[in-house]
Amino acid sequence: MRVEIGGKKQHGEKMDFCPNRGEIRWDSDKNTAGKGVTMKTISRVTLILAAFALMLAGNEEMGRFTGLKGPYLGQKPPGLTPEIFAPGIVSTGLDELNSVFSPDGKEFYFCVRNITNAASIFQIKMVNGAWSEPRLLPFASRFGDIDVSISPAGDALLFSSRRPRPGSQEPRQDNDFWLVPRKGEAWSDPVHLGSGINSDSHDYYPVMTRKGAIYFSSQREGPGKNDIFRSERTNGAYADAVKLGDAVNTEFREYDPWVSPGEDVLIFTSERPGGLGMGDLYASFRDANGAWTQAVNLGERVNSPGPEFCPMLSPDGKYLFFTSVRFDRDRFPDAPFRFVDFQAAHNLPGNGVGDIYWVDARIIEELRPKE
Repeated sequence: MRVEIGGKKQHGEKMDFCPNRGEIRWDSDKNTAGKGVTMKTISRVTLILAAFALMLAGNEEMGRFTGLKGPYLGQKPPGLTPEIFAPGIVSTGLDELNSVFSPDGKEFYFCVRNITNAASIFQIKMVNGAWSEPRLLPFASRFGDIDVSISPAGDALLFSSRRPRPGSQEPRQDNDFWLVPRKGEAWSDPVHLGSGINSDSHDYYPVMTRKGAIYFSSQREGPGKNDIFRSERTNGAYADAVKLGDAVNTEFREYDPWVSPGEDVLIFTSERPGGLGMGDLYASFRDANGAWTQAVNLGERVNSPGPEFCPMLSPDGKYLFFTSVRFDRDRFPDAPFRFVDFQAAHNLPGNGVGDIYWVDARIIEELRPKE
């Protein structure tokens, strides 16, 4: 996604949890009752600490737990008014963008970035019925991994990155697409998708259909000129991309396309005139002849004066997830504005950087042309 407020992305470091340190006091006088610690007690403490260490090792592998249970990270589903998704866990004072659930609904992925072009992809996973805390993906790099999506079959993860192409040690000056095959319960190593789909300009937001085609946005027709393209998979490789027609693309910027697995619905961001803000979400539908209908604005219930981008429907089709940059003025006192007020506002969603929102997907179906 490309909203020119803040940079691209890089990865963060995972902070390990350590229990509070205590002291075991030794006393050489074994005959003094109530003083010191017996060897039996020490053995018990040692066993307890060993068991705790094993527990921590397990949690290191699967992530510490949030205490959340149930579908959608245990969040109460929204209605036709967008709400911040998982405040304090996914949507925080950081700049979050782009999110996706796995097809079985048991894994959630999202991206975080900051103004130094640092960004990376995080996973929250359901383990034994509970959702873990966000964990950095093992293949994350320092080259700004963004725009994550999952194939409809759940067997591949796609993203955009400036990491070096195969055979090179130099990071890219533009973003390319990478695919990560599923390997059992884990992900394998990223595979570059090749020159057929990638260009020497920025390529963003790859989303795969059920047949394996990929929709994406690209600046290959000029710096800052984003358009939406489609690439077919042929004989195991991706062919040269084809630009979508003027029902979708205009002379203005179009980017971040989500396409349904069956390619009958397309949601994307456009900066064309007549919108409500810096970039609005639009929808286009396949007509009876297989052509895309003229894109329509999702309206003021979804779009705001700020930018909306990174749309993604939940695998069950019930909810639209997207990123929005909104400022919650109700959080700020009229006067005086103290340092602690700045701190409180900065560390919560709605502070003027990206947050992830969700809304009932019926808001899209309301726009579908009647046959």
